[in-house]
Amino acid sequence: MFYRSTHFAKPVSLLFGLLSLTLSSLSLAQSSEENCVNINSQAKLIEQYLEQAPYRQAITSRVEEFSYQPSASYQDYLHYAQKLIAKRNPRAMMACPINTPSYQLLATQQKWLGIPKVIQLLAPFELHHPDNDKAVLLIHGLTDSPFHFHDLAWFFYQQGYDVRTLLLPGHGTAPSDLVDIDYQQWQQAADYAISRSSEDYSELYLGGFSTGGALILRHLLKHPNNDEQIKGVLLWSPASKAASSFAWLAKPVSWLRTWLSKDADIDFAKYESFATNAGAQVHTLMKLLRNELKQAEQLPAIPLLMVASEYDQTIDTQASLAILQDWQQANPKLQHQLIYYGEQQSLPAGLNEQVKLNIPSCATASCEQIQQVAHTATINAPSNPYYGENGVYRNCSHYLSDVASYLRCKQSDEIVKGETSKQNLQRYPTLQRLTYNPYYQQMLQQINAFMQP
Repeated sequence: MFYRSTHFAKPVSLLFGLLSLTLSSLSLAQSSEENCVNINSQAKLIEQYLEQAPYRQAITSRVEEFSYQPSASYQDYLHYAQKLIAKRNPRAMMACPINTPSYQLLATQQKWLGIPKVIQLLAPFELHHPDNDKAVLLIHGLTDSPFHFHDLAWFFYQQGYDVRTLLLPGHGTAPSDLVDIDYQQWQQAADYAISRSSEDYSELYLGGFSTGGALILRHLLKHPNNDEQIKGVLLWSPASKAASSFAWLAKPVSWLRTWLSKDADIDFAKYESFATNAGAQVHTLMKLLRNELKQAEQLPAIPLLMVASEYDQTIDTQASLAILQDWQQANPKLQHQLIYYGEQQSLPAGLNEQVKLNIPSCATASCEQIQQVAHTATINAPSNPYYGENGVYRNCSHYLSDVASYLRCKQSDEIVKGETSKQNLQRYPTLQRLTYNPYYQQMLQQINAFMQP
């Protein structure tokens, strides 16, 4: 079995202690009272960040590359990722009073003391049971971080699974680290994490959100018979094809323009500014995935559970559903599942007869107010203290061209939550893009049933 994280607690704690002194002197626009929570409520500070961009550029500190060789232990990888974040993220040691059950378990396992720091919340992590031989590996989406899996990780841990998360290259530091990234670096990291975890556990489930889902599918296509330990794949809003018909322009535009959008970057766990190259790379990745699916002589006999919203404004949900349908037709004896936030008549012909379909109904007063499930919503619980129903963060990037509307979205008490469709933006003058799943508990029940032997 692999080198467990309990053996790694002291080196990590020492690393945090030594680097906190260095990074405090490198603080950009941080006051002694500033933390990852209260900066979300200060209009003047948000405007300042929009103009000065103190967290858009990574610290110019080099870290020795990780080899991503299968022989490297996952603890070696986690050590590398912690060091990378500590040296390149300009607010790595910023106080971040966000307590999730996953963080509390990690704090106990790693013997962390005091208020959580940004690095401890967004870094890749592992939740483990003693002498366990089954696990779930979770891979995040473009511009995201492992913090987005704190809720699901806790659920899987409670079901008796060890949980591992991966930090994709270019993430966890600052948006500028995506300016020169290549999708092959993401694939290499995903391939390593999947192969390493397959070696370490006899039963493994893979879970990917958006870009993470595309990386998992490509790995399975390249290794159709090599991962007998993989018992199932969970896909949340998987990256299949961009919803925008102009996505193909990202590559030529990236030669002329560094940033597709420049935001305040106050979200500690997700990049808000968007590098044009990042869009170009994920477009290439999705195109390759679709081509490889068409050319594949066989699709791996591994069951899929897909969670998708009809109203997704980032990913073309019909393209994702086509992947699920192809997978089902290639493996008709397996029970694939779809959790769908939309109307049944919008599904591809025959799909609801081929897969186990669940279209959740609204069970709470708060979910009745939601104007469609957004791409950004499927994996976070309503109880999440940062992205949840009463969370401190609001996604308002769709108003960047109008600072007044942007600030109103950030601070108004009269807010509507939903997906940023053209119709919703026209109908609701103050729309917050939904960042949590109002059907979260129903989704967990379906996932639990999917993973039962």
